[in-house]
Amino acid sequence: MVSTADVDVILNFIKSELPLVTSMLRKIDIEQDATLQDYFEADDIASMSEKFFAAFSVNSARFALDNYYPWKSPSLFSPSPRNPDKKPLTLSMYLASARAGEWLFD
Repeated sequence: MVSTADVDVILNFIKSELPLVTSMLRKIDIEQDATLQDYFEADDIASMSEKFFAAFSVNSARFALDNYYPWKSPSLFSPSPRNPDKKPLTLSMYLASARAGEWLFD
């Protein structure tokens, strides 16, 4: 189980395991509710997730990357996502699961 004091530790761990996201040579800080698929490839999320589950003793039995990928980011001409059968994956989901000790989402 993870306490509220560990939130920064978890977020820093996750962000350190994912590739750096930049725009115009500036680092972009990913918000807790940002859709991770808009920034990262499935392989990056899979690798980070495996390390996350081990590092924080989170049961990963319910985690299925297929629920979140493949993902198509919205285009400039269409603001709505084109993923009716996929769910957004967020840092908040990892935090909640770390607190519970198991992946909470389908």
